[in-house]
Amino acid sequence: MNVKEHIMSLWTDITGAGEKIETFLTDLQSGATKLKAVYAALSSATLPAIAAVFYDVVKTVAAATAAGTAAESGNFTGAITLSETTITLVKQVVADFKAGEKAVVADFDALGIKI
Repeated sequence: MNVKEHIMSLWTDITGAGEKIETFLTDLQSGATKLKAVYAALSSATLPAIAAVFYDVVKTVAAATAAGTAAESGNFTGAITLSETTITLVKQVVADFKAGEKAVVADFDALGIKI
């Protein structure tokens, strides 16, 4: 391979990496916009539980390659570790839903969650 071919190969690699970074940043912004819309629509009764679950999921996936691999393969239950605080918050939201708390029931409907 001559110098020109090396330069062109390097340029192709750099361009490809730039396109991947651009796609990642675009997806990140889109995801953040969607997340903001979801958070804005939820009541104060449900929001802490949703935020805690989101935090635990991101923390777990970021902390371990194995968790990321498991999540990519669809094994979410094997990939995500929820904290005791998160589990307590989720249990409370479910209890509120079962008790018929209007705000929580409306949140579940908005999220498309059926219990």
